[in-house]
Amino acid sequence: MFNVSQCLPNFSLAGKSISLEELLVAKEQRALLQQQCLSQYHQSLLSLTLLAPGAVKKNELLDYVFTQALTQLEQLWQTLAIKPTASFIRPLDTGHEAIFVLDIDATRLKQQAMVLEQSSPLARLWDIDVFDKKGRLLSRSDFDYSPRCCLICQAEAKHCARSRQHRLADIYQVMQQIVNQHYFAEYVADLVNQALLTEATLTPKPGLVDQADNGAHQDMNLATFLLSSQALKPFWAAFVYQGIKTAQQPVAQILAELRPLGLQAEQAMFNATQGINTHKGSIFAFGLTCAALGRLFVQQSSFDWQTLSALIAQICQGISQELEKPTQLATAGINIYQRYGIKGARGEAEQGFPLVQYALSELLQVKERDEQHRLLLALLQLCANNQDTNVIHRAGMEGLYWFRSTAKQLLEQQQVTTKIEVLEQALNSFNQQCIHKNISPGGSADLLALSWFIYQFFYFKH
Repeated sequence: MFNVSQCLPNFSLAGKSISLEELLVAKEQRALLQQQCLSQYHQSLLSLTLLAPGAVKKNELLDYVFTQALTQLEQLWQTLAIKPTASFIRPLDTGHEAIFVLDIDATRLKQQAMVLEQSSPLARLWDIDVFDKKGRLLSRSDFDYSPRCCLICQAEAKHCARSRQHRLADIYQVMQQIVNQHYFAEYVADLVNQALLTEATLTPKPGLVDQADNGAHQDMNLATFLLSSQALKPFWAAFVYQGIKTAQQPVAQILAELRPLGLQAEQAMFNATQGINTHKGSIFAFGLTCAALGRLFVQQSSFDWQTLSALIAQICQGISQELEKPTQLATAGINIYQRYGIKGARGEAEQGFPLVQYALSELLQVKERDEQHRLLLALLQLCANNQDTNVIHRAGMEGLYWFRSTAKQLLEQQQVTTKIEVLEQALNSFNQQCIHKNISPGGSADLLALSWFIYQFFYFKH
């Protein structure tokens, strides 16, 4: 059982009350520092402050918001391939502020800053200003962007702030909600990323890329998977946010809302791997799972794997009918369905990923076996029970029968299940046979990553 409140931080709102005079002095000092930077460096400036209503301008909640903003800006510098010429990070009692001197065109910097402000709900709590090297403040209106909206209503934020339209308690309640959503989305994203890396590096595996070899693959290696995982990491939080955003919509509408984000994630994967499909199945499985978790986060204070599984099944109701549409491009999955009636990943999702239970039966044997042993046995369980369309595509139904039979025979050997050295030796032999037959159980690998995530999320005490 996952309890939402136990996962979330309890940031204090307490802090030192700041007078109007102190605020004005701090504002003057910030403006003076900005002017000194412009005079000394003759480069663009980016200035970061936070939305901090009320007399308290620094507390634990705002400390977290500031830290996250700095992390995102560091990633922006990497994206833009720049390093600050100078930086001033000032978490003051009068309010958090940071000033960066950057050797980049101010127009480009402002455009990227606005994209960053749109990238996450947490960014609604940031205030990013960009100055060109002559000291001119670039406005959102210069780029046909509308003014930023109030946290509570859809009016212009500045108007509500000046008129004190909303109660301070209401504003902080929304701020806390935004922070909680961000924290949960990042928590889920980190676990997904760990699950993908755990699956990729697990060794030995039959026919799959691992630390020892590339299995039956000629076009990818472990480095390819690591690049892909890194490129996909931001999307897992985005899928959670999509689930949060659509939590009040009918379940039947969710899948259509997720597809554009899934396509963006696929493109990011292909960009990182130079066109190689490393994680398409994982994008499908984890995109659904993350969005469902976002929905449950809003709707329930606690939930278990069975609840999540049932929701995924609801979201995917009727998805396998896509395999019957003649207008669809003749993908491997469609061809396999039309020839053998096997629904593959769509059918599995439509049932809420029931095969995960086979893996969980092994992963939960904590007292009997170590992590490596449990993961390898979980993979074997999936290989033995999954009608893996990746295997069918590579080796036909005859290949699938051989593959599943071999996995089942290994699971029936007591020494394989009790002694890890025997299991690893057997898997090395299984791997060589898979390489010879050009078999790679990519679908089972995706399910192993998902199963490890489910285990970590619901059953492992962090």
